[in-house]
Amino acid sequence: MRFACAVLLLSSVAWAAEQPGLAPLTGYPAHPADNPGTPEKIELGEMLFFETMLSRGGRRSCGTCHKPALLFMDGLSRAWGLHDMELRRKTPGLLNVGWQRSMFSDGRVKTLEEQAPKPLENNLEMDLEPEVAAERVANDPLYQKLFARVFPGRSITFDLIAKAIAAYERTLVSYDSDLDRYLLGDKTALEPEAVRGMDLFTGKAGCVRCHNGPLLTDHQFHYTGVPEIPGGTPHGTKHKTQGLRDVNRRSSYMHNGHYLKLRHVIDHYARGGSAPGGLKPEIEPLELSGQDKSDLMAFLRSLNGRVINSVTDSPGTPDIFDVKPEEKANAPAAAQDPSYVNK
Repeated sequence: MRFACAVLLLSSVAWAAEQPGLAPLTGYPAHPADNPGTPEKIELGEMLFFETMLSRGGRRSCGTCHKPALLFMDGLSRAWGLHDMELRRKTPGLLNVGWQRSMFSDGRVKTLEEQAPKPLENNLEMDLEPEVAAERVANDPLYQKLFARVFPGRSITFDLIAKAIAAYERTLVSYDSDLDRYLLGDKTALEPEAVRGMDLFTGKAGCVRCHNGPLLTDHQFHYTGVPEIPGGTPHGTKHKTQGLRDVNRRSSYMHNGHYLKLRHVIDHYARGGSAPGGLKPEIEPLELSGQDKSDLMAFLRSLNGRVINSVTDSPGTPDIFDVKPEEKANAPAAAQDPSYVNK
């Protein structure tokens, strides 16, 4: 078990001036003053993240769609909900989510604490009233003990459940990519084609106008000619600029999984979007050669980082609380997912 207690309370994002608009990512997201990220709270949040009693049928958890072995995504083009229903949007990844300024592709809430109850309230996702979820947790002897240690003197409410889950999610970080090392001074970290792609990204292609900073997002909302639902007609809905870290590892792209290959996304932007009916995306066609597109792909591959769970080596095990073996046996089965990979 390893704990990075000191660095968990720091947020040290370094900025480099050598490449306009780009910056390396370092450190960890800061925990808010009203929800400090103690190791005990973070590990409780990890247990709750994989807790299936937070869904109506007791078969789904946050980890059902946000699988650690799949970079906290689900590996699907779009999310699947209850009753084998394909949803309108894809499952967002959670790596580096602690630095996001808003949640969901439409930015409907600002914090992880506000986001936590939304999947429960959705009848196609976990379909359980947060109050009922809190009651289930409050009736569990193991959770009674753990909450008493993390939140002494307080009754178990969904607000506290959300705080614990949010504290855990802020520890999920991916950095130390080839680009990070290059921006920090290692000029051998990028291959020549990736350097050419970076120059295109920040120059002729103009990608950096929206994909900038350590997370490669401006945190703003834009219309890029992608329909609200696959196969539908574009109607001008704006969506949050997705960060590009680990972009080469995703199973689909755009808010709704419209494209299955990263090269298709480059083609989309090169032709200025795909908006019939007079709707004009916020992008202009680009004159990109085949070599330009290959160089951009090389640069985007350089954004794959090292995935860090800064708190524990495996999810759900409450070692930090020094509970008895028989109590550990009652920990959520989903939390012991053998597919978990802490890279």
